[in-house]
Amino acid sequence: MEIAVLVGPQGETAPIQTPGEIQVYQYTCNSWEICRSMPFALEPAGGLPGMRAYLQTVIEFLGECRIFVGCSVTGVPFFELEKAGFTTWEIIGHPLDFLDGILKAQDAAASTAPVQASASLPELKETAPGCYSISLKEIQNCSGFISSKQVLLPILSRHQFHTLEVICSHVPPWLEVKILSGEIDAVIEKISPQEAKIIIKH
Repeated sequence: MEIAVLVGPQGETAPIQTPGEIQVYQYTCNSWEICRSMPFALEPAGGLPGMRAYLQTVIEFLGECRIFVGCSVTGVPFFELEKAGFTTWEIIGHPLDFLDGILKAQDAAASTAPVQASASLPELKETAPGCYSISLKEIQNCSGFISSKQVLLPILSRHQFHTLEVICSHVPPWLEVKILSGEIDAVIEKISPQEAKIIIKH
């Protein structure tokens, strides 16, 4: 298992729009060690083609690693990583404080068991026949290891709903990409600066 983390000068996760260093951690002998690293600086001056070319270089450097972590992973970088098959995480902190949690969450996501409501997962509520509602605010507002993608993808893949109302602090970047591309039919409503509602139709 390898996990790539974008870190800043203080060794904590950095936003993907800022310069830093990508450190690739490998789990061996029950511990995490940096197996390779590279400086990272996404320059917008080259425009969209330049950004994509640079990100392709980064993806080639990462090799078989398909997990990328930063404190904020949005926009073109998120889209390019998504296309390349990466799972992206947005976590604030030092890598050694959260890598074990990501490993456990990835193992749980690989299970074929359906998502069930629990103390750590938001509850999917049926508000009317075929109509459901779920809130992502709790997992978005804390530094836990459950991501919006892990919660929503199993629900979306079942296609057993007419409408799904998603309440969130912000629209998850991966979901916004799918909505803008037309892959998912949805309407986004901004309720307040700290809350949005997404109505997904099937």
